[in-house]
Amino acid sequence: MKKIIKGLVGALVLTTSATVAAFPVDLESVSGQWVNPTGGQNVNGVGTDEIRWGTGSSQSGYDFDGNPSLPQTINNSDTFTLGTVTHHNYPIASGTAITNVDLDVFASFSDASGSVATGPFTFAFAHNETLNNAAEVHQLHGWAKFWDCLFGGDGTYTTFTGDVDDVVSVTFDNAIESSEFTLGSNIYSLSLLGFEGNASSFATPENDSTSVNLLASLNVRSVRSVPEPGTLALLGLGLVGAGVMRRRRAA
Repeated sequence: MKKIIKGLVGALVLTTSATVAAFPVDLESVSGQWVNPTGGQNVNGVGTDEIRWGTGSSQSGYDFDGNPSLPQTINNSDTFTLGTVTHHNYPIASGTAITNVDLDVFASFSDASGSVATGPFTFAFAHNETLNNAAEVHQLHGWAKFWDCLFGGDGTYTTFTGDVDDVVSVTFDNAIESSEFTLGSNIYSLSLLGFEGNASSFATPENDSTSVNLLASLNVRSVRSVPEPGTLALLGLGLVGAGVMRRRRAA
């Protein structure tokens, strides 16, 4: 009798110790919105996926587009593309550009058990709107400086930069990770990894646009064990049978 019970319990332990697979998971949708801009004039589009700033014939700005190849099946913890950031660089009046802005990203995942919406995950963008055709002062040296000063100069000469690329940078920290969320029987978190190519910044020429992908990975912190209903039923029947046999022997 003891052997029968031990066998039934052993079967249950083996079954319940099997974990539900953490992958695959489907990335169903991604969206984003620009929030918390610092500085700038004539800023519009805050709270949407397109933000613009500055005064002039055109405005500079950012767009965010979620990954267009969705739904996408994620089979492991490798990197995948959340979406694409596009920077538009156009001539604007001095002092009318932003210096910082945040991008909040939202994502939804699903598996056979259902779906869950997550976010926001925040990317902090620092923006350097460079001055076009800026004057640069250089020092003369040797006889050139001597003769310039002799005739009333100050020993310098000036050039002009012309159009200068704007620089966009984002601070990515290994600790940038979402709060945990449960999907089915598994517990996940989303890590924000940065721009494609391990870059943390990029430059955009004047009167042009630059697009870069934002990358992430899906991590599994723990996986819950779920017993099979059939195994529980088998154990129950086995224990009932064992009880009947024990009563018969006692009789």
